[in-house]
Amino acid sequence: MEGRQEGWIPCPPRRRQRGGQRLMPKSVGYLYKKRDSTNWWIKLQYPASTGRPMVRKSLGTADRIEAEIIALPMIQQHKRDLYFLRQNVTRKLQVGAVRTRYPLGDSTLADGTKVFATQMTAVLIRDGVLVAQEDNFLLDLTDVTRTFDPEEAAKPKPEPVDNDLALLDEYLRFKGHDPESAYAAEARSTWAEFKAFTGGKLIKDCDRTNGRAYVAFLRGKDLKTATVVKRVNFLAAPINHANETGDLKGNPFFKVVDHKDDKLERLCFDADDMALANAHMLPKLGKDERLMWLILAATGMRHSEAFAIREEFREDGIRYVRVGKKTDSSKRRVPLPDCLLPHLPAKITGPLFEDPNLKNISKNLLRAVRRGVTKDKRKVVYSLRHRVHTRLREIGCPQDIQKEIVGHKNGDHGNYGTFALRTLKPWIDQIGLA
Repeated sequence: MEGRQEGWIPCPPRRRQRGGQRLMPKSVGYLYKKRDSTNWWIKLQYPASTGRPMVRKSLGTADRIEAEIIALPMIQQHKRDLYFLRQNVTRKLQVGAVRTRYPLGDSTLADGTKVFATQMTAVLIRDGVLVAQEDNFLLDLTDVTRTFDPEEAAKPKPEPVDNDLALLDEYLRFKGHDPESAYAAEARSTWAEFKAFTGGKLIKDCDRTNGRAYVAFLRGKDLKTATVVKRVNFLAAPINHANETGDLKGNPFFKVVDHKDDKLERLCFDADDMALANAHMLPKLGKDERLMWLILAATGMRHSEAFAIREEFREDGIRYVRVGKKTDSSKRRVPLPDCLLPHLPAKITGPLFEDPNLKNISKNLLRAVRRGVTKDKRKVVYSLRHRVHTRLREIGCPQDIQKEIVGHKNGDHGNYGTFALRTLKPWIDQIGLA
């Protein structure tokens, strides 16, 4: 109803008899007026079973708003009492100590009454006549009944502290991952997605039901098993680490992925694809996307490796970069091919890309491939890496040098491989961009 003020207490409307004579309001609700008084009164009733009498009290004012304000504390207490009664809570008494009324054994009172007392009973005899038999124990009782405290109920419960992201940060630190790397960014994105999926549930409160539900959620996005496993590992690996350090118990992602043979066979780009890319796609690409394509096509690097380049080195007059963090074998020196040099700075002294987000570059590049090169889902930007493998095999490159160039396992290479740059350079120059 418009105009109703906060704290409004309903009172019945005034009624009139036939002929216009005004009647006093019927006694309904907390507030009412008596026939012989202009002041407002309050009426508080209790269930008959309590034995408490009805309370009728004048509020000492004829102003209705003032009466409501005066009545509010009494009404609050009344509602509190009724709430307590509805909970059907019985009194709880706690025994503090047990004492005896009379000394144990035989004793005589001042009036000559003889007392024979045990721990439980006392018998009183006067002039040979039994005059009383009483309990001889006294209990010190404390009322520990829990009552309703509106102030306590009004206090909001403290929100649980969410330290789950600290588990991921500790894992990244332990594994030596750069907190600004693409891997760290993807891991944090996955954790944020899982948190949103569970409604902010703490990891310690999650179980395998939550883990399996998240896997079903990922599969509902039409993701392949390999991608689902990758996402789940972003969550499971830090939790396993926390289990080992004693910071957590249990892992809700233990064996939650049902493996399916849904892996899509990747195909490399052939000569026709590269011709289309060079003629129709490259001229339309943005600066970052164009450079990423050229680096991947000429060297077979992974996206993250190219994105992480910050400086270059020289040996025997050969410019090269150091890349790789995925495994020990991926750490390697990559000579910069001649076909790539015109597209690079005269000397690399910082990031090659302006966009700080690798995902943006990769997504834009894949969209460009679909528009200008091929719609075959088996061919993606990563297919450039497969193309490098194929090209090296076609030109007769020894297998151990192939693995060195692309960063695949090839025995114990120590730090950044074993082959001299003058051995690698002629082979990588033959990969080309066509």
